[in-house]
Amino acid sequence: MRELFKYFLLPCLLFIGFLFLLVRLRILKALKLMLLKARVSIEDRDRQTKLLQRKNLGEFEKKNTFYLMIERQIEYSGLRRRFEGLGAGKLVVFDVFAASAFYAAGLFIFGFKAGFFSALFYVIGRIVLTEHLKSKNLKATSEELPKLLDFLGNYSLTGSELISIFSQISRYMAEPLKSVMEECEMESKITGDSHLALISMADKIEHPQFKQLVRNISVTARYGGDFNLLVTESRKSLREYLSHAADRKSLVAEAAINMMLLLAMSVIVLAVVNLMIGGGIMQVLFGTLVGHLAIAGMIVIFILFIYQIFSLYK
Repeated sequence: MRELFKYFLLPCLLFIGFLFLLVRLRILKALKLMLLKARVSIEDRDRQTKLLQRKNLGEFEKKNTFYLMIERQIEYSGLRRRFEGLGAGKLVVFDVFAASAFYAAGLFIFGFKAGFFSALFYVIGRIVLTEHLKSKNLKATSEELPKLLDFLGNYSLTGSELISIFSQISRYMAEPLKSVMEECEMESKITGDSHLALISMADKIEHPQFKQLVRNISVTARYGGDFNLLVTESRKSLREYLSHAADRKSLVAEAAINMMLLLAMSVIVLAVVNLMIGGGIMQVLFGTLVGHLAIAGMIVIFILFIYQIFSLYK
């Protein structure tokens, strides 16, 4: 019975569960598009409608954080540009099949424990890769923002010609700004709504200064503000952000050194314990419940450390 559950019932239950999750993700994607259009039109309706729409949007984001998290991971890491049409549903299906393949390979070659750790290895590796791509895009955006502000400062901007100027600037920008600016121009031409195109562009880049700049540009264009003043203030804000970013990098370096020291001390402690018990420390770690709990704790600590490292770059 145990073998039947391990080899047949458990994979079937996992497949059915993720099939329901895929259907739910598709429904949520359609709801998200509807609510995004509602958010854009909030300012053009009466006050009661505004409050209701904002409440619905907030409830949607609270109840569907998993879907939104995956969508942001795809967008911020640049995976959508590399794999056209990639969405949360497709990524979940791919991850399920990939993790299952790692699990099956480890299971049939070395046994259940090896299968479990193989699947865990894939999950951790995918998370680390995605965070690395996000950090890479953050760094690239920080390097390109001063150039973008310089280009904007050289134009006499008006709200009507803003999107067309973006198309001229985009050819001189590097990724990820180049792609999102070109998409913004195309979306504005198709929908005829430059405000919606700017909001959509801000949502595609994780960098907080870029989001703030695009939203300020949208407001300035909407209400006829002074673009030169906007560019000047944005330069000041960016300089402050980059100064704080340098401080965060020093914290990252210090945290990495501390982590290496902690790992070295752990290895030394394990070696000493191994000598004290006369060998067999690996059997204790991989063959007993206490050892399994210790390994699981180390994995959790490592994941939290990696998460903190990447969060310092934001």
